[in-house]
Amino acid sequence: MLLSEIGDKEIIDLTKGSRHGSFWDAEMLFDEMTGRIKALLVPNLQGHSRFSAMRETMQLPWDSIVKIGEDIIIFRS
Repeated sequence: MLLSEIGDKEIIDLTKGSRHGSFWDAEMLFDEMTGRIKALLVPNLQGHSRFSAMRETMQLPWDSIVKIGEDIIIFRS
């Protein structure tokens, strides 16, 4: 799967049922030694406006991703 194919997918927390924006809103953290993705930094949109100047982020370990589907990326917090 290409990065361009997952960019518009919504990131959803399976445990809380919360939405964390699209993949394009996230940043990736890489392991410098292996080049593997360690985690995603995703916006924490709970209780804040999507356009708020103060955007909190949460670190989403790559191992917590349950499924990358057609329209969404599901993770378990």
